Amino acid sequence: MDSLVSTVPSDRFCPWCGSADTVLVLRGFAGVTDERNQYVICKSCERQAYEMIALTAWDMRLGRYQAGGTYTDRPTRSKYEITRVLKTGSNEFLLYVRPIVDVDRSN
Repeated sequence: MDSLVSTVPSDRFCPWCGSADTVLVLRGFAGVTDERNQYVICKSCERQAYEMIALTAWDMRLGRYQAGGTYTDRPTRSKYEITRVLKTGSNEFLLYVRPIVDVDRSN
């Protein structure tokens, strides 16, 4: 995680473990980062939680994403509730998401 030079300290809490020891990775192409998505990395459990996910028009049609629906991150199999969909360009959409945390999880 030390290679992430584009991170800033965060006052956010990890949705997975509740720790406040998190780092926010901002979305952006013109500043100090070239990240497509915006997410929080937890230093305690070493998991990441997305806040914003960038998708192409093709991905939107394929996944049929809409506000109130769900988005599943394929590598981690974490599920997110889509709170807002924003069209930001001719071929880009932003999904504002909130993690769906299983209350009965066992660590």
